Amino acid sequence: SIMAHTGPFRCQCGQIHNDAFDGPSNDLLPFIDTTAVVALNAANPSAAPNLFRTFTTRLDHSVALDSDDAAQLLVHVPFIAPVKLRAITIIGGDGGSAPRTLHAHVNREALDFEDAESTTPVQTFDLAASDPTGLLEYPTQFSRFQSVTKLSLFVADNHGAETTRLCYIGLKGVG
Repeated sequence: SIMAHTGPFRCQCGQIHNDAFDGPSNDLLPFIDTTAVVALNAANPSAAPNLFRTFTTRLDHSVALDSDDAAQLLVHVPFIAPVKLRAITIIGGDGGSAPRTLHAHVNREALDFEDAESTTPVQTFDLAASDPTGLLEYPTQFSRFQSVTKLSLFVADNHGAETTRLCYIGLKGVG
């Protein structure tokens, strides 16, 4: 049974958090407006909403999103209510197509590739070449990801392939 916590407590990660996390998953999926997720430079843009699904279906790679003519991808994720984002999980493709450098931008209404390259991101993540089971969590600088209504994820490059493949993106935090 999961005990309800109030106030600061020690998380499974060993850190003291001031927020009450609701159970172990903290999946922000219910807060994502999946129908409004948009991907730029995608060969199959209609697949973008499918990146965001339940953790238990994360290994289904039939709904992958591929970049079109270069390694770069830009994915805009709108939320139905402000959220606090504490971690990101990403499953990429194999053969070097997994994303390598991920820049996160917060609450930018219109962000295109030119903006993404010229704007300082809120945080940059160096992603592993392979995380086929999606068990790696990339923690955010939590204080900088409060009241997020739109998250823009800019994949700047990958691990050597001509195009980038995203299979799953998980966002954890509190709504």
